[in-house]
Amino acid sequence: MLRGTNSEVARGHNQRIVLETIRLHGPVSRADTARLTGLTRAAISNIVHDLVQRGLVLENGRRRGRRGMPSIALELDPAGSYALGLDVDRDHLTAVLVDLVGTVRHRAHHELDFPTPKGGIDLIAAAAEELLAHAAVPRERIAGVGVGFPGPLIAHADDHACRAVAPVQFPGWQGVPIARLLSERLGLPVLLENNASAAAVGEHWYGDHGFEHFYYVYFGAGLGGGMIANGQPYDGYRGNAGELGYLAVRGHPGITHVGEFFHLPWLYARLRRAGVAVAAPCDLEPLHREGHPILRSWLDEATPHLAAALVAIEHLFDPEAIVLGGRLPAALLDALLEALERLLPALRNRGKPYPAALVRARAGDDAAALGLATLPIMRAFAPTPSHPRMARPLVTGAFPAPPFTGR
Repeated sequence: MLRGTNSEVARGHNQRIVLETIRLHGPVSRADTARLTGLTRAAISNIVHDLVQRGLVLENGRRRGRRGMPSIALELDPAGSYALGLDVDRDHLTAVLVDLVGTVRHRAHHELDFPTPKGGIDLIAAAAEELLAHAAVPRERIAGVGVGFPGPLIAHADDHACRAVAPVQFPGWQGVPIARLLSERLGLPVLLENNASAAAVGEHWYGDHGFEHFYYVYFGAGLGGGMIANGQPYDGYRGNAGELGYLAVRGHPGITHVGEFFHLPWLYARLRRAGVAVAAPCDLEPLHREGHPILRSWLDEATPHLAAALVAIEHLFDPEAIVLGGRLPAALLDALLEALERLLPALRNRGKPYPAALVRARAGDDAAALGLATLPIMRAFAPTPSHPRMARPLVTGAFPAPPFTGR
């Protein structure tokens, strides 16, 4: 349960707690909000008045209580704030604009073929401007922009806003200050995140499965992973916790990391050499339905290595569930889940009594873009696990970009 504090010095924290309570339970009365947060009714009245004045909360009609006059119901104003999520990989750019309640107001998607830094920055900025123009959203209501790239990311110890792309799949992008360049182009704060970690956030907010401790296996152009612990994204010291694709593989000539088995451009090239035209993950679904031998061989070869990695994750992280998602078609994810269910029991230590549930993601293949759009909303409005005295005040428009030290 989210709890506030009745100390005046914690007003910023209390505002975030009340807003999050309304998000989770709305439409909700002031009395119920006070009960859920532990704040006094006087404190709730003052905070709600402020949130209504800022355009973040609506007093939406009345609810009939047990006795007496009906109570006014509170809920978030969808138009109170917006955020952009831009998911970039070597094979695609997916962009979404969401409002304060998480509704996607506009979406754009482009299939890519390994963009250069200049061309990539131009395309990302153009996609963001397209979303803003189409939705006609007031710029002062934009909480920020979340941009995702494959990990690992490089971060300076004193300023995570300077994170840059590092993986070998993006030669030429090393050291490019993506967040700063985009912020200058758009005039908005930009947060850079590993797209697998962002997908875990998107699954937590949009997947509606109730897991508070889960590991997200992300299938993009390659393989990644993200962690949700106690309902919060866990980034690690340098923002790269959960990196699955770089777990070592031994005894397999030519392959050193488990992610190499799930490198889709390599699979596409293998299929093209056999005369099969494949350019995007959706093209794999008909091949799976017909039982194409190359695709079947790929799954048979790659899945045991993924199973071994997931056993390690079960022991190290002890998740409630392991969620498989990303851009692979649902039918392929289901085939992977079925194969993993067969392989994992023999690999698990019998002394571990509680294996993680294996489930397919519910947020769809836009999970990373949705999670990236959620990050600026979280940063601007959601409670943080830090001490209440450290909480920032709520903002209603573009906010300054201090060093980003975690979500």
